[in-house]
Amino acid sequence: MTTLMQNLRYAFRALIKNPAFTLVVIVTLALGIGANTAIFSVVYAALLRPLPFHQPDRLLALGESRKQLENTTEMAEASYPDYLDWMRSAKTLQSIAGYGGDAFTLATGGEPKNIFAGQVTTNFFSTLGVKPALGRDFVDGENQADGPHVAILSDAFWRSEFSADPNIVNRVVRLDGKPATIIGVLPRNFEFAPANSAPVWVPIHQGGDFVERRSLRWLRTIGRMAPGATADQVRTEMQGITAQLSRAYPKEDAATYFVMEPLANKVVGKVRPLLLTLLSAVGFVLLITCANVANLLLTRSIGRRKEFAVRAALGASRRNLLWQLLTESLLLSAFGAAVGLVIAQWGVGLLVSAIPEAQLQSMPYLRAAGTNVPVLLFLCAITLLTGILFGLAPGLSASRSTFNEILKEESRGGTSSGHARLRNTLVVAEIATSLVLLVGAGLMLQSLRALLGQDPGFDAHNVLSFSVNLPDTSYPSDKAYPNDSVSAIQFDHEFTRRVRSLPGVVDVGASAGIPDSGGSGSIRFLEEGHPKEVGQEDECSILPTTTGYFSAMKIPLVEGREYTEGDTLKTPRVAVVNRSFAKTFFPDEEVVGKRIRFTFNPKEPFRQIVGVVGDTVSINLDEAPSPIIYVPNDQGSMTYLSYLVRTVDDPAGSVNAARGVLHGMDPQLPLIEPKSLEAIANQSPSVFLRRYPSYLIGSFAALAVILAMVGLYGLIAYMVQQRTREIGIRVALGAQRRDILQMVLRQGIRSSLVGVTIGVVAGLGLTRLMASLLYGVKPGDGFTFAGAAMFLVLVAVAACLIPARRAVRVDPVDALRHE
Repeated sequence: MTTLMQNLRYAFRALIKNPAFTLVVIVTLALGIGANTAIFSVVYAALLRPLPFHQPDRLLALGESRKQLENTTEMAEASYPDYLDWMRSAKTLQSIAGYGGDAFTLATGGEPKNIFAGQVTTNFFSTLGVKPALGRDFVDGENQADGPHVAILSDAFWRSEFSADPNIVNRVVRLDGKPATIIGVLPRNFEFAPANSAPVWVPIHQGGDFVERRSLRWLRTIGRMAPGATADQVRTEMQGITAQLSRAYPKEDAATYFVMEPLANKVVGKVRPLLLTLLSAVGFVLLITCANVANLLLTRSIGRRKEFAVRAALGASRRNLLWQLLTESLLLSAFGAAVGLVIAQWGVGLLVSAIPEAQLQSMPYLRAAGTNVPVLLFLCAITLLTGILFGLAPGLSASRSTFNEILKEESRGGTSSGHARLRNTLVVAEIATSLVLLVGAGLMLQSLRALLGQDPGFDAHNVLSFSVNLPDTSYPSDKAYPNDSVSAIQFDHEFTRRVRSLPGVVDVGASAGIPDSGGSGSIRFLEEGHPKEVGQEDECSILPTTTGYFSAMKIPLVEGREYTEGDTLKTPRVAVVNRSFAKTFFPDEEVVGKRIRFTFNPKEPFRQIVGVVGDTVSINLDEAPSPIIYVPNDQGSMTYLSYLVRTVDDPAGSVNAARGVLHGMDPQLPLIEPKSLEAIANQSPSVFLRRYPSYLIGSFAALAVILAMVGLYGLIAYMVQQRTREIGIRVALGAQRRDILQMVLRQGIRSSLVGVTIGVVAGLGLTRLMASLLYGVKPGDGFTFAGAAMFLVLVAVAACLIPARRAVRVDPVDALRHE
């Protein structure tokens, strides 16, 4: 400890004597350590932090699919009857719960507002191992069709909407016009990303078509493994139960497969490769930082050769010199970490705030990113590692030099070839790493450009989108048509007519869900004259729309006709399909005039396909267009309508007018999430997964290039300084300035070319790890690699020009006199 304290005091004095050098090193380290700590904070919150549930490693996401899915986060849903059979039959699962979600109009006495509510089975929270912080959990009986209407609030919603009222339990609010009693408030740390951390939770009521149809798969399920059970045992048992259901209900379950994965995988989803890519990228920045600081310390250690010689002469061993230099580097690393922690806290805020709110709702765990014990432990580990990494090279170099070698080098005003080779190696490593980051940023930018540049099949320019939720209490089903609401159809017609008459409005349409936001479901169907075995029917997406949808979205009609207001509940059923549907199911036939029948109900009549429209992308821009059946809202009413209003100018100018029309028709209906269609497309998950890493990796690459070029500049500048006498002699003997310029540039270009070559080889292997994030470009894209390499070489030449021009201006008389 005495030696350590002596080393620390000496190191501190040595750093104080050279404040400019110390400040440059601390700032450089702070940027590298701070960036790594910020990214790790986000990675820990998303991937490493245990889920806020009891024994989260025992929780599984379960589902059914018509395709056998393995190692995927795209889980299928289960039908409610199948879920009940799972509950009765499974022995390896202690509990199975289901969840879904729906929009509700909440009225608390003030202005009604639309909210998303998680709909769950009554055992949902107990399966997760979560108990309300206030009040109680759901109980059996509250899921019955005629059971009491109750709700549990999230902590954040309780605080924002009810001012953390401690007497909130038993307060009555209205959800879609029906009274609901608040029975509890969830813990503050509760989040459930697959349900977008809903602000309100209500039980699923066992009534209606959606809980009785075995072929309707909408329920997302989770299970807790029984004590002693393993995941393999659960999979084996559930596959057996699924096979039994397939035999018992061949029409509904004959083609289904059971799929499962850890709930943690379901929570993280597609964010995992994104975060791991960012962590790798920022790790490269830290390596460049260490190499850059090591170069600075090497330069400084060369200037301290006399000091090392004197200390060695006085009896200091190589180990003493090594420990002294390592102590200095660790002290610098500690100062850099202190400043880096402040940068990290600021950086985490920027990282989270840069995520669109729509995406953040599906990743609520990122709100918890910040400084905590694991992050501080990471900071300590990275501080120690960084101090050793950049301090080891100069420490070993200095400690290995003998007393006589140091004096010889001092006498001739030079430095050892070992020092030069080591500094050159560090610069080459910086350039190689910078190239890998530049290539990564280039690939992400090309992916983003390809994604945004593709034709989505519709025109998103000047289109306002908003939704309207029609409560069943105000717009009930009609007696003559039990599954449809005539009043909801009439509302749509009148609302559309009034909005279309507003100044600046060109056209109006509505659907169950706008592109890039979901809303379409899937449905099985039979083609007339093409019988298939039970359970083997064709299946594709279905999207109910109003008559103005295609014109409002400018989706082209390929053949046939669109449906019109003449296609009503009293006329034969019709449908419009997209081009992908025609190619998939009728590749060599005329599709217009064909008839199909949905198989969810044996009484469902045949529908005639009256038209074909162009393909559109939906949900994710990076997915190929899929077959879609469009059905008219007038032949099967929607109670949640997503309107699309095409305007002459900026659609934001029509929001208040549309809200006024809605309020004039029904004051209890809020206008839900008005925004432009372009904004929705730009905030889609697929765009986020390319734009977010593009900016971050691009920033890391810019920082890496700056550090690498500073290192290269320092290397060439020091070389010029050390060879000033040689350059003076060359000029005196008749060397031309062009020759001196070429000699200096040759050294820099040689180092940059070696670094670029190594970076290309490394990049070809490392960029394959980010293949899942790329769209429209291959990991080994030659254009990107060539562009990054050329850019780096040009910047390297620019970094070498300043010391090269200084070498050209060397006066031989002054050079020889000073030497």
